Order: sequence, then C-alpha cells, then structure tokens
Amino acid sequence: MASTSSSGRGPCKRNVAALMEPSSKRLNLERANNSESINVGDFSKTVETDDGMSSTDSCRNPKCNHVLEHKHKIFLSHSGAQKDFVEQLCIDLEGCDRYPFFDKRQCSLPIVEEFPKRIFDAIRQCQVGVVILSEDFFMKTKWPMLELVAMVKEMNMDREFGCKIIPVFYSISLEEYCDPKSHGRWIKQWETWAKYDKRINIEEWKNALRVLRRINSVIKNQGRNEVKCRKEIVEAISHLVLPEIRWDDSHVGRLSLCKVITQKNYEKQHDSKADVRVVGLYGMGGIGKTTACKALCNDLVIQFKGRVCYIEFGSMSKVESLKEMLRRLTKTNHDILGQLNDEGQCLDLLKRHIDQERPVFLCLDNISDKPEFIRHATTYLKLGFAKGSVILVTARSLGELMCLNSNLHQSNCIIMPELEESEARTLFLNHAFSNKHAAAEVNNRPDLISSCVQRCYYLKGDGTFHYHPLALQVLGELLGCVGYDSRLWEEHLQKIDMFSAELSGNDHPVFSILRTSYDSLSPEVQMLFMDITLFVPSPDCYNVDWNLYDWLCMVHGLRVDEIIRQLAYLNKNSLVDISEFGGRLSRIGVHDLWREFSVAEAKVGKLRDQRWVYLAKACPELGENSPSGRCWENLKRMCFINDGLMSLDELNLDFFCNVTVLKLDGELSLLDRAIDLGGLKNLKSLEVKNSCNRKLPDLSKLTSLRVACFRGNDKVDTITGLNSKLTNLRILNLAGCRSLRSVPGVNELIALEELNLSGCDRLEKLPSLGKLVNLRRLDIFNCDSMIRHLKTIDDLIYLEEVRAEYKKRKRFRHSHGRRRTLTTLVAPDGFSTGGFQRHLQYM
Repeated sequence: MASTSSSGRGPCKRNVAALMEPSSKRLNLERANNSESINVGDFSKTVETDDGMSSTDSCRNPKCNHVLEHKHKIFLSHSGAQKDFVEQLCIDLEGCDRYPFFDKRQCSLPIVEEFPKRIFDAIRQCQVGVVILSEDFFMKTKWPMLELVAMVKEMNMDREFGCKIIPVFYSISLEEYCDPKSHGRWIKQWETWAKYDKRINIEEWKNALRVLRRINSVIKNQGRNEVKCRKEIVEAISHLVLPEIRWDDSHVGRLSLCKVITQKNYEKQHDSKADVRVVGLYGMGGIGKTTACKALCNDLVIQFKGRVCYIEFGSMSKVESLKEMLRRLTKTNHDILGQLNDEGQCLDLLKRHIDQERPVFLCLDNISDKPEFIRHATTYLKLGFAKGSVILVTARSLGELMCLNSNLHQSNCIIMPELEESEARTLFLNHAFSNKHAAAEVNNRPDLISSCVQRCYYLKGDGTFHYHPLALQVLGELLGCVGYDSRLWEEHLQKIDMFSAELSGNDHPVFSILRTSYDSLSPEVQMLFMDITLFVPSPDCYNVDWNLYDWLCMVHGLRVDEIIRQLAYLNKNSLVDISEFGGRLSRIGVHDLWREFSVAEAKVGKLRDQRWVYLAKACPELGENSPSGRCWENLKRMCFINDGLMSLDELNLDFFCNVTVLKLDGELSLLDRAIDLGGLKNLKSLEVKNSCNRKLPDLSKLTSLRVACFRGNDKVDTITGLNSKLTNLRILNLAGCRSLRSVPGVNELIALEELNLSGCDRLEKLPSLGKLVNLRRLDIFNCDSMIRHLKTIDDLIYLEEVRAEYKKRKRFRHSHGRRRTLTTLVAPDGFSTGGFQRHLQYM
C-alpha cells in the first residue's frame, strides 16, 4: 500500500481514533462474520447479514461502505515509494482481464470512505496477494506489514485454496531481506509503533517474515528490466487467477429465479451421491433462461474462485466451446489457445488440464434434441470435473433435457421460475427508462405502469398465467423510444396492440425468438402446429369428449399413431402442452404468444407460397392478387373472423379449390352477397360460428366434406344442400341452432356417424333415419318438440350412444327381433329406456 505521505490515506485524527479502538472492532483479520459464505460445494448458499442483506446482495448495494466488487481477486501491497511500478502492474493485469485491488483506483478505495475495513475485506476476498518489498515496506509506515500479516492469516486458514502470496523483491535483495541486521532494524521500528498501538503483535510480524522466506518469489535484480519483471508477475498471477467474466444483469436485479435454481441445487447436493451435480432448467423461448444463467455466473464467480463458464449451444462451434472452457476453467496459456483449431486437441488438453481439486460452475445453455448438441453436451458432462462442481443445463422443454438420458434425472429438472409482479414491473421500467430519475417520474401514475405490465401477462399452455420477460422488454423499449408522457403512453396503448401490424411479422423481437423452434419443424409438423393453434374446430363444436385425434387424422390423412408421434415432438419442444397421450384427446394447451405468432405467420404474404390464411381484418389484396386462370396450389387452410369476413366479398372461392379446412366466425349477414362454397371441392372441415343469418351456406357441392359444424347459430331456421352426394360427411353438428325447424336431406347422409341436434328446441321432427346405418351417436338434449313426436329409433341398429333429455317420462319402443349394439345412454333421472335396458353394457 502507499505510504502515509504519498497515499493520502494515513491516520488522520478521525482514523487515529478508529485505530485506537479495541482490536476486535478495528482489525478483525478472521473471515468476515457479516457475509460468511458456506463452502464452495454449497452453491452460493449465503448467510444473511445483520441487516437482512445477503453477502451477494450487499456487494451490489451502492450504499454499503465496505463491500467490494466481485472482480477484486488480487491485492497489491506496497509502501508508496514504488507507486509508479505498481500502477503500471495494475494496468498490465487489467489488460489480461484480471482486476486487482489497488489503492490508487477509486473503485478500490472510494474518496471520503473510511479505508481500514475495506482494505481487510479485500484481503479476505482475494486469491492472490502481491507484496512489493523494499526497505520502506518495513520501515516507513505500519500499513504494509498490517496487510502482509492479514494475508498470512488468510493463507494459513486454508493452505490449499486460501490466499496465495507472491513476494516481489523490488528494491531490496533477497540477501538483504534475510540479513539479521535488517530484521533487527525493522523490529526496533515495529516495537516503537507497538508502544502506541498495543494491537501490534511483534511475534506475528516476525512470523510473517519467516513465511515470506519460504515462498518462491519474483526478484528484480539490479539492472533488470522492469517490463520483464512485471511480465513475470502477470504470468504467475494468470496461473493462479482466472480471468474476470461478467455479463450485464443490471436489468435483472435479484430475481427469485436465481434463488429457486440455487435451492434446487442445494437440495440435490444432499440427495445425490454424485460428485458433480447436474441441474436442468427448461421453459419456452424468451422467458429468461439465458439471463438466469448469466446472472448465476456473476453471482457464483467468487464462490467458485472464478471458475465459471457459460456455453450457449448454436452460437459457437464445438472447438470454440472447448476453447472457452479451457480459457475459463483451466490455467492454459491463452497464447496456446489461439493456435488450436482441432476438436480432438482441445478435448485432450481440457481433460489433462481440469483441476481435480477445484470445483467449477458450468452453464450449458439452450441445448436441443439435435444429435450433435446431445453428443456435445454428453461429452462435457463426462469430463470429470472436481467434486462439488455444478453443471446447469437449459432447454426449451423437459423432453429435450431428457435426451441426455442417464446424465440428468427428471427429478433434478425445474421449469423456469416465473416473475413476480414486482419483478415484472421493475424489468419493464428498466427497459423503458435509462435511469432511475426518469423512472421516478411515473411514480404518481402506478395505474399506467400496471396497465403496461398487464399487457405482458400471458396464458400458458397449462391454463395458468405469467409475465413474459421478453415481452416486457419489447414493450418497455417501444414506449421508452416515445419518451415518458402519460398522455402519449395512453394513446399508444390504445392504438397499438403488442402484435398489431406495426410489430407483427418475422422481424418482431418476440417472434424472432420463437421462430428458431418453429423453423426447425418439418413442413408437415408446421401444418399440424398451425392447425392446433388456429384451425382446429372450437372445443364446443364437438361433444365434451370428442376425439381430436380423429379430426387431425382426417385433415392430414395420417394414422393416429403418426399424429401422436408428431404431437409428442411438439410437446417435447414446448410448442404445445399435452398432459398425456393415448385415449381420447379433446384439448391441447398452447401459449398465448405461440397463438399470436401463428396469427402473424398466417397473414397474407407471398400468396404463391402461402399455405394458410388467417384474417381478423379486411384484406383487399387477397382478392386483388388472385391468380389468373388457376388456383393457389399451396393454400390448404383458411380462417376469416370478425372484420376479416369482409374479404369474402372480393373473393372467388374457385381459386381455393385445394383448401381442406375453412373457419368462418362472425356476422355473415353483413356481406353484400351470399357465400358460394361450391368451388371448395377438397374441403374436409367446415365451421361456421356466430352468424345471424337465417340461412347457412349451401353444402350440396362439397362432396369431400367430412365435418360440418354450425353450432350456436341461433338465427338459422333452415339448412340446404344435405343430399346423397355428400358421401364423405361423417359429423354434422347443429347444436344450439334454436330457430331450426327442419333438416331436410339428413336422412340421405349414409356415411354420417355423429348427429348433434342439442338445443334445437323448435325442431319438431326428423325424416326417417333408417338409412343411416353408420350412425353411432345421436345427441338430442333439449329437443322437447322432436322427442314428443319421436316414436322409435329402433331402425338405427348400429347406434352406440344416445344423449337425450325430456321433461316428462318417455318410453322408447323397439323391436325385440333386432340385435342392439347400444352401449351408452345418457339421460336424466326418470327417463325410461324401455327395452334398450337389456342391451346396455354400462350407463
């Protein structure tokens, strides 16, 4: 350290008083008891200080006077006379990404702060202490020796991993240092100081001299170049201290996610017998996994003595990843790394240079089920790190993590912890404002900030909600560009939806994250995903236990096992959420952001290549760009909702003959002309909802139609086009069409398997259904008028399920000579099943 006269931090009156306090208060050279860390194997489990702040948090607190930056792992001690040499040494070290505690740096000793505790906190934290020895070091002031004694105590506490001391004989030779006459001269001066400071222990100081004599040192002989001397010191330190590595996580703060991940590892430490602990973290893109990794690397850099490394899969080659691990986790000379370009060489060097005694913290971020990623991750997991090492692996889904097989158990995987509302608010403000003073302006409008934050509160696939970090960032930066003005913000929130035309498309910041997963899908699986998010019939269009597999198999022309395989792939990659496979599947969970992504993906673009169209607003260019004399060959799915229905006025649907799925949701009566669906010769699935028209579109020419759903159109009083040519129609749903009085032609639908007339309470009778030999299910709930006139359904010999309700007791007659296959009859109490009872297998 600098001397009293040269450093400006000598014992002024206030500091003299501090130095005269009892030793327990003045110079506590034992490990700090206000921020004590459990051993490195405990993965940064910290003990709170008296004021409730953890050691990690207090390092970040600008109000804390005695806490140091993580990066100070080297302590430079000198007398002051060698100030120029030490200052250049500090610059050389900083150039190698090592940042020492040096009294001439304000980041080490800020102006106006009391320095004693800060100095000794630095010594307790450092991994290496460099002492620049000279006659002045022992004679000019007591501070250099106080620092040396503190380093020796730290070294003795943990000889293996404690502070390493590098003596540098700068302006004193080794012979002069070992000369008893020199010792006598120094001790005489120390005894003089001890008369005024009873805390100076002369025996401890003598012992420090003996310790230095035993340590291999750096010697600057007379005439030796100072540059070479500094280079030797830097090389020695580089082998002992790994380079400082930090990422900007100031916008994160102390998120609960770090606490959750840390706790998971702490539990695993006690449950697992493995020397190396592997923890998995998963969640959809943009939810903050990478931020969590980097924040943890920052927080654990001290706990793991700088041996922390972050590897992001997909952003660098395997050679680059191995070189990064060599750079961060070993003492390999960086000059050698520049010469390596072979994977085998890097791997061999890494295996040989891994320290078997020093634990590491390694993040393997964003792995996927790609074979090369799995191979690379498995290689890293088997490298043989020291006991107590922690490896955090992240992926977008649990299924991708499970591809690591025996290297990672499912019980050690956690879903990405969610932001609390206060954290979401802080994150938004961080992105909206460049400084705290600007953010303070909105304190009087908490309702406005809440309105912004709630726009980033999304429904997940499992039915719960959460704040999405990337969406908070995007909205914050968008409004931040406007500059804070409550009126402007309110106007922006009213006219701009997060995913409106101004922000939608491939360049959307949120969608660019999701696109990585989407683009990795094959065209067939992309079509399946778009069906699930946008085009599958609404859940209320079928009965409560309808089988979604059937619909997907029908429109894709695949077997159910193939559909299940593709759904499993989507589920594994976190694009959908399915609790289990097999049996009857009625719902698939999809995150709101994935739905919005699908809407943007289905906007009208390159029409020649377009495979789907989803319009919620009128789109004139859809009609204007209709091809001349031919159809859009690739277009297979169409959905028009709300104002998007207006586009139908301009369309000739003959150009869409390859469309197999059509959804219409909205007021068809506003159209200038009736919809002619006759050109949709390959249409398999048709859904019409929320129309106030009295008449449904004519179905007579839709000979490929297999599913027709008109549920809830309560103004419809007639349906046309049901005839014997519809030989593929399997499901007809007219539930909730309260004004419907007749269904002419339904008796001609010989392929019909399900007929739903629930809620058609004005429907008085049906044509004879005797020809419908394939009908398996009949739903006539709340059809009092029809049931009153219904004499028999005995002709439907293959009927398996009837759902009926009638306010009065009703007894169906049947022919005892026919074999019945009815297995389910759902009816209210008091409803008589008559002779059907003997044929029911269960009720």
